[in-house]
Amino acid sequence: MSPLDSLANELRMHICSFPRHHDLCTLMRVNRAFHSLIEPMLYSNMELHRPGYHEHCRYPDAISSGERRNYHENDAGDYPEDTFYQDLRYIAQAFDFLKVFENLDGDNIQPCVRTSRSQAIANQVRFLCIETDLYHDNDKQKLVDPWGTIASFRNLEHLELTVGWPYDYKDWDSAAQAFASMDHPPLDKLRTVRLRGYLPKGFVQYVCQGAMGIIDLELALLDRPIGSSKYDERKNPLPGWKHIEPEIDGDAWLDGEDEDTASDKDSDGEDFEHEECVAPRALPTLLDSGIDLAAHFSSLTRLTLCRPAESLNPVSDIQSVYVSLKSDLAILSEWAAVIRATRGTLEHLVLDQRPFAEHIERDSTGDVEFLVRYPYGPGYERFVEHCLPALLEEIKWPNLKSIRLYGFDVPPEMAEKHSLHVKPQKLGLQVEARFKPLGVDVRSGLGRRMLYEEESGVVGPREDGLGGWVGKDEE
Repeated sequence: MSPLDSLANELRMHICSFPRHHDLCTLMRVNRAFHSLIEPMLYSNMELHRPGYHEHCRYPDAISSGERRNYHENDAGDYPEDTFYQDLRYIAQAFDFLKVFENLDGDNIQPCVRTSRSQAIANQVRFLCIETDLYHDNDKQKLVDPWGTIASFRNLEHLELTVGWPYDYKDWDSAAQAFASMDHPPLDKLRTVRLRGYLPKGFVQYVCQGAMGIIDLELALLDRPIGSSKYDERKNPLPGWKHIEPEIDGDAWLDGEDEDTASDKDSDGEDFEHEECVAPRALPTLLDSGIDLAAHFSSLTRLTLCRPAESLNPVSDIQSVYVSLKSDLAILSEWAAVIRATRGTLEHLVLDQRPFAEHIERDSTGDVEFLVRYPYGPGYERFVEHCLPALLEEIKWPNLKSIRLYGFDVPPEMAEKHSLHVKPQKLGLQVEARFKPLGVDVRSGLGRRMLYEEESGVVGPREDGLGGWVGKDEE
C-alpha cells in the first residue's frame, strides 16, 4: 500500500486540491480509489481559459473577491502574442468541453438523449468559467445550442462567461432560437454570475431568475452588432432583414417592404440606416423581462456594471456613426434600478464605462492617450443625469466598503503627464464627498476604451476589455 492510500480521505482531498487539472488527470488513473476521489474534484471547478487570464486582465486597484482560481501563476510568457495563441488554444478546448454535453441533434435543433454519464459529470460542475466563441470553430461542428448546454450544469454555483460574436450572425440567431424553444430548470444554486460580451437577452434573464441567491453579479453585455451600410451587404443586419438586390441605391431590405417600414419594424423606430456605421450598444436585460429582476437581488454584496459610452472622439471624416440614445438611456435606467435595489446589502460597487471608437483610431492614438483626451462626451453627461443621482441619494448604505469608477474621469496626474487641459475630476470628487465620511474606499481610474470594426460593428475580444484585455500602454 502506498503512503497516500493510508491517509484519511479528507487529507487526500486536501492534497489533491493543489495540482492542476492535467496532473489530476494523470493521478486519477492510478487506481479506482483515486478515480472515485478525483473525478468530482476534476469536474467541479472548470477554468477553460489560459492560466493567469484574470490576474493579467484585472485593474490594478480592483478589490479581490477572495476566490481561489484552479490554476497557478501566468505561464503565457513575456510577449502579448504568447497570450494570443494560448487564448486560441483554450477557446478550442472550451468548445470541445461544451460539445460533450450538448443536447441537440445537429442542425435539426431536435433534442437527443443525453447519456447518463455526461449528465452525471454535468451535475458535478460547480464552478464554470469560460472565454470562448460558442458558435463555430473552423473545421469542427458548430455548437447548435450553447446556452442550453450551459443550462445542463444544474448544480452551478459560479458561472463566468466571456463570449465573442460569431463570424456568421445566423449562428447567433439559431442558437438563441434553440435555447428559447425548450424549457430549462432554473440554476437556483448560483451565487456568482459574471457575464461579458455577446449573450442573448433570454439566456441572461434565465440565469438571473435565481436572483435572490446571487451575491456577486457582473454584467458587461453588448447588444447584437449592426454592420456598416457603406458595404454591399451588411455583415450583421438587423433581425428580420433579408438582403436582396435593390433596384435603387440601398442595402438589406425585407422582401415586400420598403426600407423605412423595415427599419421601424425591426428597431422599434430607431433609424439605423441614417448613418453608415452603428456604434456598440449595451444590452439591457433586467427591466423588460415581464418581472423586475433588478428588484430581486436581495443578497447581492458585489456588483460590477460595464457599458460602452459615447466619447468626445471626433467622428471620422469618411463616414458618420449612429449612436443609439434609446439603448444608452435604457442601460442607465437599469443601472439606477439595480443600484437602488441593492444598496441595503452591497459591500463593493464597480461602475465601468468604455469610451468607444472605430478600430482605425488605434492607428492615431494609443489607449491611454485616447482615454485622457476624450472621456467627457455625451455618454458621460447622460450618466451624470440619469444614473449618478441613484448613487448620491441620501439613503443609507449600511454595508458599503468600496466604490470603483473606471472610464469616467481623467486623474489629474494623467492629464499633467500628457500636457492636456481637461475638466477637473468632478464626478469622482462628488462620489468621494458622499461616501468618504462613511469610511468607504472610493477610487477613480482611467479605465479602458472599446474599439469596433466599422464594417461589421463587432467589438473584438481584444479590443474592449470586457474580457479584460490590457492595452500595451496601459500596464
